[in-house]
Amino acid sequence: MLLENLKTALEALFGNRLRSLLTLSGVVIGVFAVTTTISLGQIATAGITGELQAFGAQSLFVSRIFDDPTSEPFSDDDIDALSRLPIEILRQRSTNVWAVADEERVRLGLNGTTANAPQIDRTIDLDRGRFFDEGDAVRGAPVIVLSADAAEELYGGAATAVGRELVIETSGGNRSFYTVIGVKKRISGALGAFANDLSGDVPLESLYRDVPGLTRGRYDFMPITIALDRDASAIERQVRAILDRRRDPESYQIQSIEGALSLFNTITVILQALLGGIGGISLLVGGIGILNIMLVSVTERTREIGLRKALGAKPRTILQQFLIEAVVLTVIGGLAGVALSIASLWAVVAAVPFLDVFVLNPWVIALALGVSVATGVIFGVWPARRAAALSPIEALRYE
Repeated sequence: MLLENLKTALEALFGNRLRSLLTLSGVVIGVFAVTTTISLGQIATAGITGELQAFGAQSLFVSRIFDDPTSEPFSDDDIDALSRLPIEILRQRSTNVWAVADEERVRLGLNGTTANAPQIDRTIDLDRGRFFDEGDAVRGAPVIVLSADAAEELYGGAATAVGRELVIETSGGNRSFYTVIGVKKRISGALGAFANDLSGDVPLESLYRDVPGLTRGRYDFMPITIALDRDASAIERQVRAILDRRRDPESYQIQSIEGALSLFNTITVILQALLGGIGGISLLVGGIGILNIMLVSVTERTREIGLRKALGAKPRTILQQFLIEAVVLTVIGGLAGVALSIASLWAVVAAVPFLDVFVLNPWVIALALGVSVATGVIFGVWPARRAAALSPIEALRYE
């Protein structure tokens, strides 16, 4: 009997193809929206998490509170106190200067740092040339490593930048001549929008010599790299404990990759819930469409229902028939919505560079199909019960 009702349901749906297609479009859109939003959030999380971990795994970023006038910069003594831990700390100062090359004059972020910066800062990867070595750092050599954007702006690209001369002008009117010895690779993916800038790295001694007004041994932030075999959370607690003994605990903050990932995951979940709610509204609209079409179907087939009942069909059989029609309609819509979602997700992953991981959890598909079946049951019960409750005599007399 179940197979016979299923066959009858399919014949009824295919007998009214256009009406069935328009009815299930709401279910298709709803399932597509729910599946795509949830999966796209997971794909974005996987892609951005991978990039953050590649650049910031096992690392901390300690900075003073800039809007607090009582927050003092960190000192060499602070760094020496922290150096007892299994970590590496980058000594770095930054300021803004004017950079002049040929006819180009741009505002440049000048970073004075140490020769071991590439080992501590994982975002440093050279495209051309070299980074300055310990000998350059000790004697304060007039050499500079440019960012990809700075090389593009000043010289038209990395290929023509290495070996060229660059003039650095400070706010006081001082002019210093530097040689470009390297160009860093452009940071790709989601982090590129935030990490790429017009900047250059010079030895710390060169910065102190050529930029007046900078106090030696004073740092606004401390990038820290933790040994890979150590517990990053335990190291963070130790760093905080040492700094708390040396300064006001409210005068600085520590940022870690775990904190950034936690914040990003929270935002992603909220967005998924909001967008999934919109998809749920689409399913509700689709369910109302199914309710409407099933009521119309019951009305159109009143004489058929009366004839079946007169031939001995039980109310349970009639109820089952129309309920199966509603469920089949929503299942077809659910499958079409999932297929459309998979195709769209593949297209998005192929088009967006930093989304290089395709994620589609089976439970998302199960959820989408389960919701579509539930929609068919919920919105098909009333028309089915109405059909089952019809009197066979009244149904046969219906015009």
